[in-house]
Amino acid sequence: MIRSSSGSANGVRSASPSSAVYRPGLEGDASDATSRARTERLLLDAKRAATLRHKFTLMDITTQHIAGHRSHFNPDQPRVPAGNPDGGQWTSAGGGTGSRLAAADRPRLGPRSAIAIAVEIAKQVIKAYRAKQLLWDLFGHKDGTIAYTIIDGTKVFGSNSTSRAYTSADEAAALRLRDILEEKYPGRFSAENVGQIPNDALFHAETTVLVRAAREKGGTLADRTLTVYVDDHLCKRCQAVLPYVGLELGNPTVTFVDPDGSTKTMRDGAWLSSK
Repeated sequence: MIRSSSGSANGVRSASPSSAVYRPGLEGDASDATSRARTERLLLDAKRAATLRHKFTLMDITTQHIAGHRSHFNPDQPRVPAGNPDGGQWTSAGGGTGSRLAAADRPRLGPRSAIAIAVEIAKQVIKAYRAKQLLWDLFGHKDGTIAYTIIDGTKVFGSNSTSRAYTSADEAAALRLRDILEEKYPGRFSAENVGQIPNDALFHAETTVLVRAAREKGGTLADRTLTVYVDDHLCKRCQAVLPYVGLELGNPTVTFVDPDGSTKTMRDGAWLSSK
């Protein structure tokens, strides 16, 4: 994966200023035909997302139905005594008619299954956001990286600095954060590498979504636990920089989830786990 932060002296490209935080992209002067095509695609994406949610609901109902079903297994039913040719087999003599479902027979959705479902839902949400912000290139490929989280019921998205969804407010916040980190950790964030590795990770989608989430909550994410879904894999620069970003934003516990469902959790300036 290749991510570029900027070609300017500050390490990021200038973004078009916008007063809106979550709808900063400028669509330009599109033709009526292009507008209709975009609207149709957005409606189709929304329909697909609704269909997927409906399928997941049906899956949940089916699972609950199976779990609630009772079999004819009775652990108290007597068995033929040992030593008999049929020893150990169930016998109806003295057996009750009661039944219950053995714990081992109850269907369960494991942690990996739950993550897989959450990832698929997040992919649909990100896809709809991309369609809304026109974050596709001329060949229908993804334009940059998108990170997504929910905080107190509010959806928050983040993009990298080359995206049309990246705002002047995002750039200003990233520059302030870079200056603070350079002062606090001169060995890690050298002022001579402005806009270069690893400082450029401050302008990636993963940092942007955390800064925007903090902005939603008065500038801090203290005592928060967040799950951030990203439609690309966490790069090595982000792995090096994000724990420091977390410390500056109030030290939340943040789990990043890649498109394949792999996770990486950070807190206290370090990565806690990786699955």
